Order: sequence, then structure tokens, then C-alpha cells
Amino acid sequence: MDRIPNAGDLTHGEMASLRLIVAHSFMSKSALSTAHRIRLIELGLIHGSMGGLIPTPAGRICARR
Repeated sequence: MDRIPNAGDLTHGEMASLRLIVAHSFMSKSALSTAHRIRLIELGLIHGSMGGLIPTPAGRICARR
């Protein structure tokens, strides 16, 4: 994807998962469904770090739209 994804690119559930991670800044990988985790990582909205998930700057922007 050549642009920052927006809310229209995500399902309601994916957006809810993204907003949950943004609200907490760091979450366990098990806090999200595998499908949501994989999709959000593929879109560059979250990434794994230190055994958990954190939002990327693009993820923070998308979550607030």
C-alpha cells in the first residue's frame, strides 16, 4: 500500500483492535485475534516489539480518523 490506510480500509473489528492497541500503547499478542493481528501488521499499522504489539505512527493516525 502506497498510502496510510484509513478507516475505510479496515473492518469494524480490525478498527476496534487497532484503537485498543493505540489506547494502551502496548499489548500482548494474545490480546488480538490472529487474523486482526496479521492484517494490521501487513498494513503497517502495528508491529511486534518485545513480545507484544505496539502501534506505528501510521496506526495512530488511522485510529484517530
